[in-house]
Amino acid sequence: MDDSLTARTMAYARRNLTAPELTPDRIAREHAVSRSQLYAVLPRAGVNLEQCVIAERLETACRLLASPRHALLPVSAVAARCGFTSPDHFTRRFRAAYGVTPRERRRLRIQDAASSPRPGN
Repeated sequence: MDDSLTARTMAYARRNLTAPELTPDRIAREHAVSRSQLYAVLPRAGVNLEQCVIAERLETACRLLASPRHALLPVSAVAARCGFTSPDHFTRRFRAAYGVTPRERRRLRIQDAASSPRPGN
């Protein structure tokens, strides 16, 4: 049962990654278990729920920040689209994970794209 709950929990978290209301309580409710049961099962499987959700959200943010299609999207909007309720919290987590702020990451991506040789040149 533990393996099944872990797999279902992680799949649910990935499907609802952008929802700011993705909380341990909500995940537990969706799977008809208590929060304490959820927190007992996941560590046995080597899963830290909060860290997994944050990591997935940050990866999504990196893709948005690197995308020319989203170049005009404010960083605060990127944060919101990735499920962060606070742009400041998003920036702190992003910097801790990648060593630069989201704004700096975007600027570096733009500079890299501009200096890359284009096919056929």
